[in-house]
Parts: sequence; structure tokens; C-alpha cells
Amino acid sequence: MVLRDNDTKFVRQLVNNINANLHVCQLAKVTALNDDHTRASVQPLALNATGTKRALLMNVVVGKSAQMFIDVGSVVGVVFLDRSLVNWDGTANEFKLDSERMHNLNDAVVMEVFA
Repeated sequence: MVLRDNDTKFVRQLVNNINANLHVCQLAKVTALNDDHTRASVQPLALNATGTKRALLMNVVVGKSAQMFIDVGSVVGVVFLDRSLVNWDGTANEFKLDSERMHNLNDAVVMEVFA
């Protein structure tokens, strides 16, 4: 009997691959802050499948409410925006996208301080 579930296996693997490369939110530890607490470097807490540390996220935008509580060593929630932040000037002004990238590690924002 010939197995006919290759299409199902393919779709499941495709979904797994998409999910593995889709960045939504991570817990991270703050390793450095700028003087006014508007930017941070953070180390994601979840290890890679190989047991190694994930890459440090640098120059991450810190949300206004998080700025009051964040400190080096804090555990924070980092989200990855749908679109590139490259041309955003930090204001409510509209801006042009510089690329089609989505949910990229370069577009991280600290949204919450947990500990």
C-alpha cells in the first residue's frame, strides 16, 4: 500500500517552518540601557534548540510606560512589529516603509517590564 500523506506532512512541515521564523514576542533580560531609558540591549531568555543563547537584541526601543520601571537586569517582554521601524522618527508622524520585512528581530520594542 502506497502512503498518500506526503501532502499532509509537507503542509505540517511548512507551517512549522513559518512559525519557527515568525517573531512575535519574547521574554528577555536587559543587559544595557541608554541614559534616558528609551533604548535597551536585551538578551532573549529562551535558548535555541541547540541549547545556545539567542543573539543579543541591541538598540531596542523602550515603550514609555516601561521606561519608568526598566533597569539593567529587568525581565521584559519584547514584541516584534509588523513593519520596519527604520524610518520612524519616534513621533506620531506617518512614515514610509524602507522594506517589506515583517516581524523582524530588528524591529523589536520593549512593551512591558515583568521583573
